[in-house]
Amino acid sequence: MKHIIQQVFSNILENPVLDLSLIEKYFSKDYIQLVDHHQLNYEEFILHIKKLKEKVVEQKIDIINYAENGNIIFTHHTAKSVLKDGSVVKHKVLAEFTIHKGKIIRCNELTLLLEGNTTEENLGSEL
Repeated sequence: MKHIIQQVFSNILENPVLDLSLIEKYFSKDYIQLVDHHQLNYEEFILHIKKLKEKVVEQKIDIINYAENGNIIFTHHTAKSVLKDGSVVKHKVLAEFTIHKGKIIRCNELTLLLEGNTTEENLGSEL
């Protein structure tokens, strides 16, 4: 299952182009994301990804550690983002993904701003 998460990071988050077919490929229409006390459904998640593409020029995700248990994969990763204004932010992310029938149906995530402007603290849930 780690390969699914790696593909999501690479093909959706690190990819500067928004490709809705990739979101449909990896995420269930029933997808729910809980991130830093915010809940996003599938449509809101797409809005979130669109917002990221508007703000971020380049993003690099590095998996520090992961664990798998049945249909759950947990990642400890960092997200380094170069914003369109040239500033750089880095977040530490702890995420628990639930996979069902080959698609992500749930993500429970906590983010912590490690570097950058505090106005980007909620980059992980911004719509």
